[in-house]
Amino acid sequence: MKAHKIPTKEKCLTILRKYNASSQVIDHCLIVTKIAERFCAQIYDINTELVIAASMLHDIGRSKNHSIFHAIEGVKILEKENLDQRLISIVKKHIGTGITEIEAEKLGLPQDDYIPKTAEEIIVSYSDNLACGDRECSFDEALNNFISKFGEDSHVVRGFLRQKEFIEKIIKKTFEKGKKKSTK
Repeated sequence: MKAHKIPTKEKCLTILRKYNASSQVIDHCLIVTKIAERFCAQIYDINTELVIAASMLHDIGRSKNHSIFHAIEGVKILEKENLDQRLISIVKKHIGTGITEIEAEKLGLPQDDYIPKTAEEIIVSYSDNLACGDRECSFDEALNNFISKFGEDSHVVRGFLRQKEFIEKIIKKTFEKGKKKSTK
């Protein structure tokens, strides 16, 4: 049995092109990857290779579908490519700021929990939310977009704020670990 793998950034581009991802989708994936790489550079204990590959491939399902179902299409494509299951999980869970099993049922998605939980899942989802098409947008701009789309008290806005808090906390922990190491 062939081992599941995490492709390089170049191999991800090849996969995106193989499935006819549009240039807009590819440009968006490159921006998300750039944002995610910046977070990875500030975090001590993170699988950067996994985050980069997932950032590059998170929207591969948009080559088949531009609705929320693009995550499911992406999972199917990446399973066909025999890629690492952790990467596939990130692609499945990157939509919005996470979707509960109950919300998934209402949306017609396969019954499952689509909430990002691992640091890698959260970084890709959050980075995607900080990308406005093919450009990076500020946290405030992204937050205001979510508020105008879903309302100030929506689970999407709360999820976005939780993602920001989580990432800031692990960056701070890394900074504190780095300070301790340099004082030894």
